[in-house]
Amino acid sequence: LRSMVREYGYEAVDRSLREIGPSVRTEARRPIPALPRPRAQASAGRKRSKLTAAEYVVKMDVPAAKADAVAELARRFDGKSFLPSFGDVSFFCRNYRIDEPLSKSRDSAIPRVFKSLAAMDAAELQRILDLGLFSGPSRLGPIADAIRRNGRAAAAARTASE
Repeated sequence: LRSMVREYGYEAVDRSLREIGPSVRTEARRPIPALPRPRAQASAGRKRSKLTAAEYVVKMDVPAAKADAVAELARRFDGKSFLPSFGDVSFFCRNYRIDEPLSKSRDSAIPRVFKSLAAMDAAELQRILDLGLFSGPSRLGPIADAIRRNGRAAAAARTASE
């Protein structure tokens, strides 16, 4: 009884005992009311962990011809090299005429995005993979280095011709 009082509180246990007290002799005829569950247990039972894109794709029924491409896009999504921000998800949805998710989180878009990817033809999926489409802002470092090299080469060519 002590452990029940600790877990549910004195008032809840006392109330339950008062309810069952008169019926102890006629126990078979009247069910004992259940004690309320403590709040910590009630909320712990409802918590769900969110599926990653890769886990979601594994549970989907994707045709074999597209499975590898969709799985690779899911891996890239989880690594944030495909649709790295919600803005990119929005842009993807507008491009493919998909209803944008109401929630503004990448995770909420997983079902919508990957159902539409699974419905695309294999050539389009391969094009997205090969060209790195929807991978967020470009890495500008290599481009800046190339511009710098060309500028130096052009300056050196001008100096040599003078």
